[in-house]
Amino acid sequence: MNTAIILHIPHASTVIPPKIRSTFLLTDKELEEEFLRMTDWYTNELFALPGEHAVTITYPVSRLVVDPERFTEDGEEPMAKVGMGVIYTRTSDEKKLRHDPTPEQRKMLLQKYYEPHHARLTTEVENILKEHGKCLIIDGHSFSSRPLPHEPDQRSNRPDICIGTDSFHTPPALVAAAMSAFEAQGFSVALDRPFQGTLVPMRHYRKERRVSSVMIEVRRDLYMDEETGRKNDRFPAIRAHLESALFSLMECFENADKSHAKSSSMVH
Repeated sequence: MNTAIILHIPHASTVIPPKIRSTFLLTDKELEEEFLRMTDWYTNELFALPGEHAVTITYPVSRLVVDPERFTEDGEEPMAKVGMGVIYTRTSDEKKLRHDPTPEQRKMLLQKYYEPHHARLTTEVENILKEHGKCLIIDGHSFSSRPLPHEPDQRSNRPDICIGTDSFHTPPALVAAAMSAFEAQGFSVALDRPFQGTLVPMRHYRKERRVSSVMIEVRRDLYMDEETGRKNDRFPAIRAHLESALFSLMECFENADKSHAKSSSMVH
């Protein structure tokens, strides 16, 4: 494996398996509206990089089925309070999405969708650690230009790019590199606003410092029409700027050990 980088794309899909669709309480029109609000549109394209630069792991179904970015226990997941734990029961405008799953239904959903995805992510991290001794997860998302009713941060002045961090897995040098990389491309950038946090497999979460992670969120109106879901004319340029920023961030991560070794050798 030539790379120590994983690109994680969790919310780009609109796939709802028929058996799951039958449990939803929304009309087709209501579901389409929810897709517009909740899907991280085109992030599989915006964050696409050649395989020699990053391993890409994309969640194959919609987050409305099961959200791979949530803790599995509702008591540990803040968004469960608004019906958006690992299995959503409420929509973004607080309508009823589906009835609360029974324990059996919950177990089935996690086993079918959540666990295989996280098993693959964990395996890739383990393989990279064995080969490279460190791993960086870039968690790729997008967000609405206007706060949705369910979102904790209701401030209207949203940045172009949100950098999400974890105090254990996002070291200060990585934060600085991410901020610098996107600002250099002309984006306005905010740290942990309007969203915070970043994904790390539970096997490594708060245990393995060799696993670094940073979340990158792109404001959707930069590259698409939020009312229709179609790409706008700026899509190619935004994608190119994102690619340049990602390469800069990845280069900083990959060269961090070399810089540390060089500085250490000078202190005697």
